[in-house]
Amino acid sequence: MAAIANGLDHISSFVCGNGSNLGSSEKSGLKSAIVLCYFTFAFMWIVVLGQFSDSDFSLVMTGGATLQFMGFVILCLKVRATQSVAGLSSQTLAMFAVYYCVRLTSTSLKNGYIPVDSSGDYMYQLMDLAGLFCVLHLLYACHKTHIISYDEADDTMPIMPLIIPSAVLAYFVHGDFNKNAFYDTVWTTSLNLETLAMVPQLWMMAKQGGKVDTTMANFVGCIVLSCVCRFEFWWYAYPEIAEEGGSEIAAMHVLIAHILQLLFSADFMFYFAQAKINGTALVLPDTEGLEI
Repeated sequence: MAAIANGLDHISSFVCGNGSNLGSSEKSGLKSAIVLCYFTFAFMWIVVLGQFSDSDFSLVMTGGATLQFMGFVILCLKVRATQSVAGLSSQTLAMFAVYYCVRLTSTSLKNGYIPVDSSGDYMYQLMDLAGLFCVLHLLYACHKTHIISYDEADDTMPIMPLIIPSAVLAYFVHGDFNKNAFYDTVWTTSLNLETLAMVPQLWMMAKQGGKVDTTMANFVGCIVLSCVCRFEFWWYAYPEIAEEGGSEIAAMHVLIAHILQLLFSADFMFYFAQAKINGTALVLPDTEGLEI
């Protein structure tokens, strides 16, 4: 985690400077850093395609994991550049931390739910592990290094009512690709957690009822695109899940979970597209006064 943080700090310092209050030039520098991040990941993906893949369709799963990792790298860039975690939901980060730990427990030890493409041998898991390090770094920033800027009053959605049902549902409804009830349940738990992980962040953004900065928009966009990649794969693999993965119910559950992930972010993407088309700032509907 320290190596990743130092690397991000180097990029942020080189492009944006170290000021905690960003002026126009520093904001421009942060945008440049994000653009640089996109180019870096594009180059990395070309390397993966050329050196760590045999171009099987399941490679799209690794692509989804890479996009998710990139989203968290963009968030890290923002935090290191602005010295602030304003607008960032610690509850969502905690959900992602649990999700990554649970997912890696299955995908690192069993091969039932990993890409059959050679990128699934270790590159797929490496992307998730790198994403976990970024999430832990961001959690540390929220509760230690930049706790003053953390919007705790707006980050009000509790996550235990999301985590416990995710595990219970997975116990009763899971596939059989791992040929082991425990690891099949573990992977399905991670699927359920992944489905709900963005809910606290989207809730917080809407509850604040204000402008959403470009960096957060890029982050949510990466998460949505990663979900599209996974949905594309599981839609393609649906017949195999139904016939060999345990049951029709388990197959339907996988598809519904990914559809829900897209629906949870649909409102955000609508307002994001509207803002881009109209050339205005991105503003979500105000949910002031709502409490959970």
